[in-house]
Amino acid sequence: QTPVTDYETGGAPRLITPYGDVRARRLVLAGEAYSQQLPKLRRTLVPMYSLIVLTEPLSESDWEQIGWRNRELVSSSRMSVDYLNRTADGRILFGGRGAPYHMHSVIADGLDRHEPTHDMLRQMTVEWFPMLKDVRFTHAWGGPLGMPRDWMPTTAYDAATGVARAGGYTGQGVATANLFGRILTDLIRGEVTALTQLPTVNHCSPRWEPEPLRWLGIRYAQEGFARLDRDAERTGKTPTGRTLVERIGRH
Repeated sequence: QTPVTDYETGGAPRLITPYGDVRARRLVLAGEAYSQQLPKLRRTLVPMYSLIVLTEPLSESDWEQIGWRNRELVSSSRMSVDYLNRTADGRILFGGRGAPYHMHSVIADGLDRHEPTHDMLRQMTVEWFPMLKDVRFTHAWGGPLGMPRDWMPTTAYDAATGVARAGGYTGQGVATANLFGRILTDLIRGEVTALTQLPTVNHCSPRWEPEPLRWLGIRYAQEGFARLDRDAERTGKTPTGRTLVERIGRH
């Protein structure tokens, strides 16, 4: 529970806390969205909130009507991103983006909930599965994910400074963090393997723009993607790829 406020590199790298320093031969910086709160890592990532709603357990007849018989993961081609799965206890977990980015990359417990976005996800669940129009939603939560400027996750180790880092998973961290843990093991041990030759190794993403330009750009993209999704639902036509927001959002 002790917060880290900064770190120092070199022959004896250390973590700096309000109660004293922690020294080690090597530091691994893998705090994902939270790591950008450290002064040296500002503007390396922005925290984008992904939110989730959870239904009550569904009956077998509900699942039969839906036709979702196995545990496939589901998503759509919406620009704003959504993802669904069938949980082990028979619920539908529906997650998605949409919560607004906050100026200065603020992270706070209160931002884990954003009722307009949670309401949108509940509505989308019923739109996808009309037979669940009376379903009860039991949980809603969220959290920040780390977004690099070029959407490219990075893992690196500098033997001279004793600092390793991994992150920028853009919401794909369950699998990628496992992979990056194995890559860091090889890098720190000085081994050249197939994993250490991957293009994410020692990749250097551009830094995000300073505020308020960062807020203006991200909020423009968020609103633009939401507008494209609404237009696609209304017209039945997919985005053309030629709009300004699509060109800005390419990665």
